[in-house]
Amino acid sequence: MSFDTDFKFIKGRVAVLAAAAMKQDRMPGLSIGVVRGDSLAVHYSFGTQKLGHHLPFTPQTISRVASITKTFTATAILQLRDLGQLELDDPLLVHMPDFTVASALKGTLEKVTLRRLMTHHAGLRTEHPLTDWDVPSFPTSRDLLDGLEGLEVVIPQDSQWKYSNVGVGLLGHVIEAVSGLPYEQYIFEEITGPLGLQNTRLELDPAQVDLKATGYSRPVPGSDDLREAPYSSLLGISAAGQLHSNVEDLAKWMSFQFTSGRKNHRSQVLSAASLAEMHRPSYMSSDWTTAQAIGWRMNRRDDLVLHNHGGGIHGFASNMVFSLEAQTGAIVLANVWPAPTPVRLAEEITEMVIRELGPLAEQTSSDLEDVDEQQVQPFLGRYWAEPGVFVDVVFSDTGFGLGSPKDGDYSLHGPACFKRDPKIVSDLSFRVERGRAAGELVEFSRELSGKVKDFRLGGFLYKRVE
Repeated sequence: MSFDTDFKFIKGRVAVLAAAAMKQDRMPGLSIGVVRGDSLAVHYSFGTQKLGHHLPFTPQTISRVASITKTFTATAILQLRDLGQLELDDPLLVHMPDFTVASALKGTLEKVTLRRLMTHHAGLRTEHPLTDWDVPSFPTSRDLLDGLEGLEVVIPQDSQWKYSNVGVGLLGHVIEAVSGLPYEQYIFEEITGPLGLQNTRLELDPAQVDLKATGYSRPVPGSDDLREAPYSSLLGISAAGQLHSNVEDLAKWMSFQFTSGRKNHRSQVLSAASLAEMHRPSYMSSDWTTAQAIGWRMNRRDDLVLHNHGGGIHGFASNMVFSLEAQTGAIVLANVWPAPTPVRLAEEITEMVIRELGPLAEQTSSDLEDVDEQQVQPFLGRYWAEPGVFVDVVFSDTGFGLGSPKDGDYSLHGPACFKRDPKIVSDLSFRVERGRAAGELVEFSRELSGKVKDFRLGGFLYKRVE
C-alpha cells in the first residue's frame, strides 16, 4: 500500500465529512478507502467495529457489501458472453424456461433479456414475493423459481428504470445453468480468485468471521438504542447481494475497473474492450445527470462522470464511486443500515481528491516513441483545411502534436499527441495518440526547398498558413 503525503491535507476534510455522516445516520463506525490507479492510496477509520469496544476499522475488516455483488454478477455474464455461451440480448426464457409461468402485463416475456436484467430495465418487481426483510428470510433457489408463477412483468419505456433484486437474482441461476457451476464457485474461480480478492466471499470461513465487523440496525420507534442486526443468507437471490468484502479487496476491484480499454490490460477476468463496454451507459436520464451502465450506475457532478454502486443489507451499508478518466475513487463501508449518506459521502470524497490532487494519468504501455523537441521544429505552425478548419501543430508539456483549439477554431482533431511509430520508416509520418484520430497516421510533406508545407489526417489536407 502506498500513502501519498498529499493526503495529510485531505484527511481533516474527510474527517469533517465522516463526522457529519456518522451523526446523521447513527453510524457506529466507518471504513473509508481512496484508490488512485492501481493501489489503495490511503485508508481512514472512524468510530468502531463494535459498540462498547475500541476496535478501529482496518483495510481488512470485513463487511457485507450487499448490492455491490451485482457488479460481479454482471461481470460473470459478460465473461460467458465472451466465451460464446450466451448473448446479452438473449431472452431470459432461453436459459430459464420456467420463466414462462410469469405474466407480461406490458410487452412480452421475450423482451426480458439478460441485458435488461443487468441494467434494471426488464420491468420485474423489486423483490421476490417470499422475501421478508423484517425477519429476515429469503427464498431458496426452488422457492425463487416457484414464486415466478404469476409474477407480473411490465416492460418499461426506454427512459424508465426499475431496480430489481429478483431480476439480478435470476441472473445467478443463468450463470449456473450456462457454466455448470454453482454461482459461488463460479465467482470465486473466475473473478475473485484470479484478482486476488481473498476476503470477498458469499459465505465466510471461521477466520474471515473473526475479521467481520458487527452490523447494527436503527432504533425501533420509541427507542434510541441501536440493535445488533440479524444475519441471514440471501439464498436464491445471492447474485443480487450476498457478497462480503473489505476496503482492501474492493480497492483491487476498483483498480480492475480502471483497466477499462487499456492497451496494457493483462487481466484474464474480462478483456479491456468488454470492460469498456460494461462501463458505457445503456440509457440515461433526460438531463444527463444519471445513467445506467451494465452492472454500474453513473452520476454526473459538473464535469465529472462517476461510476458507482452501493448496497444495503441488515447491519451494513456500502458504496464505491470512481472516475475512470481520473483513475480515482472512494470506498465507504458503514456498520449500520439503513444509512443514506454513504452514497453521497463516497461521491464527495472522490470529487474532493480529484479537485485537490488532479486526475491520475492512466497506466499505459506503448510501442510508440516520444519525439524530441528539436526534431519537430520544422513541423510547428498553424495549418488550415477545407472547408475552414484551423489547427496548430505545437510542442507543449504533453509533447508534439495538435494544440487546444483557439477561440473561433473548430475542434475537429485537436488536442492530440503525435508519436513516432517504429514500424513506420518515413520521418514525415507519425501515429496519433489520443483525440478523435487516435491510432491514425498523420503524414506531412515538404516543398522542394525542404520546408514542411502540409499534412494529411483523417481525410483532411491541412496546409501551412504561417
